[in-house]
Amino acid sequence: MATHPPSLPLREFCPLYYLLNAIPAKVQKGFRSVLVYLTALDSNSDYIAVGSSIGMLYLYCRRVSQMNKYNLEGKSEPITVVKLLSCFDDLVAVGTASGRVALFQLVSQLPGRNKQLRRFDVIGLHKSTVTALAWSANGMKLFSGDDKGKVVYSAVDLDKGVCNPVVLLEEPSAIVQLEYSQKVLLISTCQHSLLFNTQEQSLVQLGTKPRKSNGRFGACFQPALCKQSDLLVYAARPGLRLWRTDVRGRVQETHVLKPLFNQAVPKFQLFPRSVPAGSYQPTDRQLGVVSCFLKEGWVLSWNEYSVYIVDCTNQVIIGGLESCGDIVSVACTDYEIFILKGDRDIMRISNCPEGLLSNSKTNFYQSGPCPSSPSEMRASRGAALTDERSRSSSITSWESTQGFSTASTTETSELSSSRYSTITQEDFQQELVVKPVKLKRKGKRRRQGILAEHTTPSAQLYLASLPLQDMECEMYGEFVTEQQVAATPDVDMLLECTFSYVHEKVVVEDPILDASGTLLDLALQPQLDSQGDFDLDLPYDPIRPLAYSPEPEPEPSSEEEDIYAHAIPSSTSLGDRLNTLTLQGCAPKKVELDETRFHKADQLAESWMGYSGPGCGILSLVVTDRHVWCLDFKGSLYCSSLPNGSLSWQKFEENVQQVALSPSGSLLWKVEQKTMTAYACGKVTIKGKRHWYKALDETAFVALSDDTAWIIRTSGDLYLQTGLSVDRPCARAVKVDCPCPMAQIAARGSVVWALSEQRALFYREGLSSYCAEGEQWKYDKISESQGLESICIALGENDTLWALDTSGSLWFRTGVTAKKPQGKDEHWWQVSITDYVVFEQGGLFQMLIQATQSVATVTRAPVERVAERLRVAFLSPHSQCQPSLVSAGSSGVWIASGRNDFHVAKGSLVGTYWRAVVPRGTASATKWAFVFSSAVPTKEGSFLWLAQSRKDLFCIWDQDLQMRPLTVQLPPDVEMVQVSACRDALWGLDHLSRVHIRTLSASCPTGMHWTPLDLSQLGHVRLRSFSCGSQNVWACDANGMVYFRVGTQPLNPSMMLPAWICIEPPEQPLGVHLVVVHTSPNDRMLWALDSRGCVHVRTGITEEMPVGTAWEHIPGLQASQLVLSSRTVWVRCSNGEVARRYGISDKNPAGDYWKKIPNTLAWCCFLAVTPMDELWAVTPAGALTQRLTKTLPHNTGKNHGNTGSLSGEELEEEWEVI
Repeated sequence: MATHPPSLPLREFCPLYYLLNAIPAKVQKGFRSVLVYLTALDSNSDYIAVGSSIGMLYLYCRRVSQMNKYNLEGKSEPITVVKLLSCFDDLVAVGTASGRVALFQLVSQLPGRNKQLRRFDVIGLHKSTVTALAWSANGMKLFSGDDKGKVVYSAVDLDKGVCNPVVLLEEPSAIVQLEYSQKVLLISTCQHSLLFNTQEQSLVQLGTKPRKSNGRFGACFQPALCKQSDLLVYAARPGLRLWRTDVRGRVQETHVLKPLFNQAVPKFQLFPRSVPAGSYQPTDRQLGVVSCFLKEGWVLSWNEYSVYIVDCTNQVIIGGLESCGDIVSVACTDYEIFILKGDRDIMRISNCPEGLLSNSKTNFYQSGPCPSSPSEMRASRGAALTDERSRSSSITSWESTQGFSTASTTETSELSSSRYSTITQEDFQQELVVKPVKLKRKGKRRRQGILAEHTTPSAQLYLASLPLQDMECEMYGEFVTEQQVAATPDVDMLLECTFSYVHEKVVVEDPILDASGTLLDLALQPQLDSQGDFDLDLPYDPIRPLAYSPEPEPEPSSEEEDIYAHAIPSSTSLGDRLNTLTLQGCAPKKVELDETRFHKADQLAESWMGYSGPGCGILSLVVTDRHVWCLDFKGSLYCSSLPNGSLSWQKFEENVQQVALSPSGSLLWKVEQKTMTAYACGKVTIKGKRHWYKALDETAFVALSDDTAWIIRTSGDLYLQTGLSVDRPCARAVKVDCPCPMAQIAARGSVVWALSEQRALFYREGLSSYCAEGEQWKYDKISESQGLESICIALGENDTLWALDTSGSLWFRTGVTAKKPQGKDEHWWQVSITDYVVFEQGGLFQMLIQATQSVATVTRAPVERVAERLRVAFLSPHSQCQPSLVSAGSSGVWIASGRNDFHVAKGSLVGTYWRAVVPRGTASATKWAFVFSSAVPTKEGSFLWLAQSRKDLFCIWDQDLQMRPLTVQLPPDVEMVQVSACRDALWGLDHLSRVHIRTLSASCPTGMHWTPLDLSQLGHVRLRSFSCGSQNVWACDANGMVYFRVGTQPLNPSMMLPAWICIEPPEQPLGVHLVVVHTSPNDRMLWALDSRGCVHVRTGITEEMPVGTAWEHIPGLQASQLVLSSRTVWVRCSNGEVARRYGISDKNPAGDYWKKIPNTLAWCCFLAVTPMDELWAVTPAGALTQRLTKTLPHNTGKNHGNTGSLSGEELEEEWEVI
């Protein structure tokens, strides 16, 4: 039996107050009051339909948050069943206790569709209670069944406005469930389950064995876009058994589930209620009505006593709910379950809050529980809820879940999740980063020191008048002497925080120059210990190349922006000789430099420069406009000017628990160790007397904007000080209500975000110049929907919000302003900061020199993931220590990582988000086998070709917003093992190594028929793979030989057929041969994979020589799939990771290096790329996903050119940070 998977975050996030409050508890019937009971339920992504005991249908539109009521008219009788359908029109059918069936055609906002509500009635055929309803996919057929066994078929013609019902068949027992698909009606009764073919009018029973006992056992189709012959059925049986049958009723598999119930059934996490739900255990557990849910192999079963989700593939119970027999109805959508329980209690079970799409319908079970929702932070007052609830329109907002009011306060309950999650050994993966190196220079070194810091104007935050608490400002002085810090920390002092590292230096001698001053070679072969980390002392930024105008090329995608295409900054740390060398060396060889520079603008985009920390680890890293501040684990605070050259650390203070600075650097606070008292620095000096003002005691965390201070007390209370300046660094504090204990605050301008102790994110609404305190906290539902467990947050330049999570991933949101503090993005964008660049053995150093025209290098030494830094931070002996490992400012984004390292990205960054795509008309559980792309004959965009197996093929235009699939008929009795397409042809390779071609045209973009290709020239050669370009076709046979053909169309046999030209494969060891070849859509590239997963490229391909001249091996990684766009190459590694090749051009067909991209949804099992570099993937669960990207350009307008060029003589004077 399979091992039980990790616990799933399937739970009830919060009660559906907005829905229940819109349905009256009582109605007036003459002089008497009648209670309203809820009797039926159905749901989809657009509506929630609820039937009642008074014959009223309540239909809640989820898009516009509006409740509509529909009366059946006539006698008020209970509604017993409801069924929704969304197709061309929105339809809802209801059945009543007396046998009446009514269907409503709802009003549509689409042009040309129904503009008036219409109702159709089926009366007289059913004589008893209607128990089941089923729609056809197009809404033209409605099937209904009653408790006497009668099944009625109603032919619906919405255009003509008619509904013609007829009795389809009659069974001796009650109808339990109906489902319809591919002209087959699945009927479940209390005695057996049947398949009725409506076209052939034939009836087949599921299986041959009769049931041992009668009961309400249902059956359902497995959802998929398939033919009738491929239909599969799940049927419940007595004794906790589940059949899996085909469309002919033959049992293919019997799942015996009874052993799974010998252990405790994992329960859904329910919202606290006055009467606990789900605590009852039925004496006789049985399956009931069944349906497929969320994932292939997952079956949802329910009856009046229980609801279970069973993974039939792995033979485990995913979750369940057991009751005392009061479950009335259950309905499910793609990723949520609605349970009608008792008289009027509706529960929603899902893996994400309502209103947000599931962040991963296929892999959410791997990521562990989502962060606690605001509803879980409610006080126990939820137990006191009665029928006289407030008529709140929604409980998804924070104020409604908390019951905020100006006259009352709410209590907060303890959060169930632990403060910190366990970081396993798998998290300690390694990254490779670009690090600058120290140069030995002849001549006198200039001493480095701290710079003068200048204030910059910033948006101010004002505080509304509230009762103030008088707090004394106590001043005391301390005489501090200047102390220059050694670059190598004391290792012994790090034992108390379980911190150790190896600190080695790599020194590069002077470069060798030729007569023209051009850099010829710089051999750097450091002896690297495979077990250690290596820090390069005294780092500096590589000099950026002069701006240039390359030849016109295709417009780069959103992630292609050169971060080095700026003028060279002055830097005395490199010396005049090096600057002169770089500038003069470019002039005589401008043409050469244009060729040797990167051919695209994205070659070193998203580069992370590495620096060493000044002390014993990095607990907090704060960046202002002109300085970077670092707090180590010993409580020592260091400061350095921003590195246009090298970092020069100076110790600023000791015994510091936490440090906070305003974005401009004008305000500086510290929290003192042991006493946990906050002090504000009045006059910051490197030398001389330093004045500290006592601001507040019992302080756990401080966040500063340019004129306010947000303070978290050790008790968990939140305070605010306003009106701060250089002359008034602290003021009186006022208390601000907060929904739960906070661990960290980020403030910038008029935007405030908070991170709770349970890693939930909140933002403050209503901040303005008139109300600096703001109005209320709002819970960030986006973070919860993506399962983001943040550990550090920061607000940066250009209205950005940054978050670092427990797995070491960096995320950002944009458009975070005072008017819209939550930002304009509907999700977080991930930036990869680990395992980013895959370095190769040789050639990389010269590539970097050509790219930057400066003295820079790269080490292949691994740098540990950010998770290592987080783990060390949590093991600090100070339990209230909150690490701040991410900071963002005008100088870039700074991340503390490794053991005593931090990294900065000064250029543009690209965020990645993988979006799940469900083609129209397919179920979310549809499992796709592969996807690939080709250009469209005439229209913009690309075609996506998808299949669920070798026997089907579908085509989708990626510009179609509804993603409607078109069926492509395959040749009869043919299984396609590979397909490849270009603009005018679709090629297919079947299981017998025969090639079929389908001509594509503007009038018929998916083609009309298949034509077999004559392969007589190849003799007994069996092709294994092929790839179509715009004009040429490449193929590879089973022995690894490569073939080339001009032309993609099948020609008339009477004409001379194009010849297959045999190309020698690359020289390989014995037993190794090519298995796959791929050409680009424009015929300019040819790449191949061999049987070991090694990558090869064909060089010398031109218009005059389309077959190329030689093969070249590409080192760096093992690949299991190659895909080519018009400009570059993407690979899928054996572990599912995705990497892209950078630097490819006509003159450099091999490119320069691989770079991995973030993949937060799931590691893909099949990859596709459009000609314009849009990436699609199929996850291991078979879901189709699309990669969305967003470029975050670096704003260089606030660069301070002189901050890093002060000489040591200037720094000998006393400088003050103002």
